[in-house]
Amino acid sequence: MERINFHFDPICPWAWLSSRWVARLEELGEVEVEWRLFSLGVVNMEPGQDRAEGPFWYSGEALQMLSLARRQGGNQLVARLYTELGRGIHVQGEPTAEPATIEAAMARAGIDPGLRESANADRSLWEVVLADHQAAVASCQAFGVPTIILDGGKGPGAFGPVITEVPPDDEARELLADVVRMIRRDYVFEFKRDREGHPPQLAGSL
Repeated sequence: MERINFHFDPICPWAWLSSRWVARLEELGEVEVEWRLFSLGVVNMEPGQDRAEGPFWYSGEALQMLSLARRQGGNQLVARLYTELGRGIHVQGEPTAEPATIEAAMARAGIDPGLRESANADRSLWEVVLADHQAAVASCQAFGVPTIILDGGKGPGAFGPVITEVPPDDEARELLADVVRMIRRDYVFEFKRDREGHPPQLAGSL
């Protein structure tokens, strides 16, 4: 069984689809997943902006609530809240930064939505987001999501895979084997093709 760290920002539809593939692999007993955060807002900071100033950008507050989920219920609760945020944002088309979107996802995941405002002001939660983000950068110079790091976060890692749909189970297993082989080949740095005209198939994602 592969032990992987999966770094995500809940705003990214490509990371969402890859996460549903990884979540299905976990259900099938193929992987053990640690759900880790990554801030695209930090990657896209304005000049002079301080990453430590608190949650910012469109997904900052959602990331803060995912950090709260880890504090309250560990990895499993992060997985549940990410699932509910992703269904709301990417399947139902709800706006990422709206308090109603976040609170509804929190409620569905079993987290008191009344905690949102106080948790959003808790800078120690943002520090967790930044720690996850920096761990991915330190491990494999991560620059975006999805990023997968093997061996429980200690092994090699890479951006991707970017997929347009969640494959069926047998193909999902084959894709895992392909991705792991590519990541473990330290001489492979890029394998890419244009995805214009191939939008993510979000409506049917898990």
